[in-house]
Amino acid sequence: MYSEILDVKTPVLTLNKQRIVRLGDFLIPPSYQQFSFELGYGRLLELFFTYIPMGESNYTNTLEEQNAYLKSIFQSYLTNPAPPKLLHDPVNYRLIANAEPFLFGENGEVVFWDSEHPTADGECPIYLACFPIGIYFVGNNFSEFIETLTHPTSFKNILKYYNEALPRTFEPLEIE
Repeated sequence: MYSEILDVKTPVLTLNKQRIVRLGDFLIPPSYQQFSFELGYGRLLELFFTYIPMGESNYTNTLEEQNAYLKSIFQSYLTNPAPPKLLHDPVNYRLIANAEPFLFGENGEVVFWDSEHPTADGECPIYLACFPIGIYFVGNNFSEFIETLTHPTSFKNILKYYNEALPRTFEPLEIE
């Protein structure tokens, strides 16, 4: 499915071969499970690094490692005596408190699932945090996330400082 909606630059190099579906107690939404199984680790939309679940491994570019690292950054914002201004809003505070980060942008954007509001089909709302600017809803599943950021008009509601929608590309990378 994802190889049909994205221009995949080279052959896929690293896949979620073990079909790992959990991050601790959190069930990875089915749309991202499918993406990680189909396309794996790489650079999405020329902006985001995608990570795949690999269980116990020696790699640092796994979903487990990056999720823990990005959650620790979010926790430091929440416990800081002077948190970023956008966290003064109780809705944003709660979103960050319940975030399950899974993508990291080259410009510091963090994409996360709202673990507090899973749907009946196992999906979770997807948000993009751009500190200190804002937190933006991007989609209800991973294909909606891609559609929103590549659409000629809807991207502007999220990527405030971009002049063009992101390209529908995926560049597979090898985990080192």
